[in-house]
Amino acid sequence: MLSEARFVGLDAGRDIIEASVRPTGEVWRTDAGDDGMTQIAETLSAIHPQLVVMQANGNFELPLAGILVTLGLPVALVQPRNLRDFARAIGRLSRTEQRPAGLLAQFAELVQPEAGPLPNDQIEELKQLRVRRQEILEMMAAERSRAGHALPALEKDILAHVQFLERSLSAVDGQFSRKVRVSRIWR
Repeated sequence: MLSEARFVGLDAGRDIIEASVRPTGEVWRTDAGDDGMTQIAETLSAIHPQLVVMQANGNFELPLAGILVTLGLPVALVQPRNLRDFARAIGRLSRTEQRPAGLLAQFAELVQPEAGPLPNDQIEELKQLRVRRQEILEMMAAERSRAGHALPALEKDILAHVQFLERSLSAVDGQFSRKVRVSRIWR
């Protein structure tokens, strides 16, 4: 038995990620942190959407898009102008008339923009950056735990190491976002 094709619109903001699935009408929201992105990725992997569409604003969607691509999900990042033109064409003159994720899902279903598949070497780079990010987070948690129980002389050294790890995390995040931005999924 063939399952119904599903199209997903994701609206990634600073604090919240909202997902909308068409034609089922499912909508859910999660926080935009690491746990939220992981939750969205796992949920989407389980439903096997035909296409995931996000608006290419250049900020909050990049890490999530990269994670989805590494899981083999078809992702298209569309320019805001294309989404505004689509909304106007279907009679939605305001983003408030429909949730952004819903509009993105409808765009995915009706327009079906091409998802830019990435070459395996680019996917592998993104995967390695995510692994490194997780390693840094684990080191930071361990060092913060040690700092609370260390002698004052050692605590200063441990906190300096945490600051170094925070800069490393920022660098890895920046590199991950840049790799997504220069990839084929960025339209």
